[in-house]
Amino acid sequence: MTDERRNLDDLIDAVGDDERTRLQTVHDLLVEAGAPPELPPRLAIPPEPPRARVIPLFNRYRLTAIAAAASLALALFGAGYLTGRDGRTLDRQVPMAGPAGARATIDLFQIDEAGNWPMELRVSGLPDLPAGRRYALWLTRNGKLADPCGTFRVANGRASVPLNAPYRFRQYTGWVVVETGSDEFLLRTATV
Repeated sequence: MTDERRNLDDLIDAVGDDERTRLQTVHDLLVEAGAPPELPPRLAIPPEPPRARVIPLFNRYRLTAIAAAASLALALFGAGYLTGRDGRTLDRQVPMAGPAGARATIDLFQIDEAGNWPMELRVSGLPDLPAGRRYALWLTRNGKLADPCGTFRVANGRASVPLNAPYRFRQYTGWVVVETGSDEFLLRTATV
């Protein structure tokens, strides 16, 4: 046995004949190739990595960037507000009118999982009521109060209130706003 073969035996433990033959072939090729060349002296010490060039951001650019980011955030918020409405999808709008320029709009959203019609009532032009008094939104049938949809108060003649109705609207002929306890229509629609 040659010295190289003994050296290989020192390096490996008990292996099968096929594996031993493969390892011996590789070992013989490495011994025949010889040692690798010496490392050149210029590579003995690695070079310094290049330094990054820092470009200062002047105050005028910083303010422009802040203004642009604020404008973008405001635009995205507005777009989300106008299209999102808390994830609800608008089904239809019902306009209402009354004496002395009072107006209202009911935004009816698609029916929810519980079978209710979520809605938002926006009112303007109604007088503020004394403490304890409220307005009510009703569905009508043939010009008479049929079923309530909720009550609300106004401040400075305005209100925006979320309401809901579990009714089938085909059974009704219109919507009205009255003061609770009264049958006088303050706002009305022609149809549902």
